[in-house]
Amino acid sequence: MIINSTILNTINKLMHACQKILVPVKEFRYNRNTLTPSMKIRALLFLPLLLASCSIFGKLSEVEYNNKIVERMNLVSTTIEESATLYHETVPNPVRENSEIEVTQMNLSYAEASKALDEVENLLLLESRNIEQQNSVQTELKTYQSAASEYLSSYKEMLAYYESGAFKEDLDPVESLDEELHTNYTTFIQANNDFVDVLESHMSSN
Repeated sequence: MIINSTILNTINKLMHACQKILVPVKEFRYNRNTLTPSMKIRALLFLPLLLASCSIFGKLSEVEYNNKIVERMNLVSTTIEESATLYHETVPNPVRENSEIEVTQMNLSYAEASKALDEVENLLLLESRNIEQQNSVQTELKTYQSAASEYLSSYKEMLAYYESGAFKEDLDPVESLDEELHTNYTTFIQANNDFVDVLESHMSSN
């Protein structure tokens, strides 16, 4: 039987179309780091102010100094922890080229954490009547500040990737972005908890 060339071309086109339909959607499944390692972010409570704890000549008592540090630190740590939770809840695993990823809430969380961190710089201007306390707290504060900044930097990079829709064309960065975010978050938790230890040491000495 002789097959007309027009019919043959039509059959070939249909077969080609079917092949396209059967091509699976690309995805990237990775060993999701949930940003919730066993080490947890610790927070501190305020100490009650006593009559003897009033500031003298602009310098703060040990209790006042600790309380001002704790107030800002707890805010930064809380907003960063919330951003990590949002990432885990928003970015699917696996990430597929046809995934719908809405980053609005993560953007808001990033902005809130960044604003809180920006105000940490003002804490370096505080003076305690206990110079040993001031020096040790400021040293840990700078480490804490740097770790928080590194985490937010990697969070911003992750946001840009998903917000631009780049993952629909290239899924390769998914794993590296997740790993970097997880590493920086773990480093931040350690810096936070080391900072808590230093603050607690001055609380217990009062």
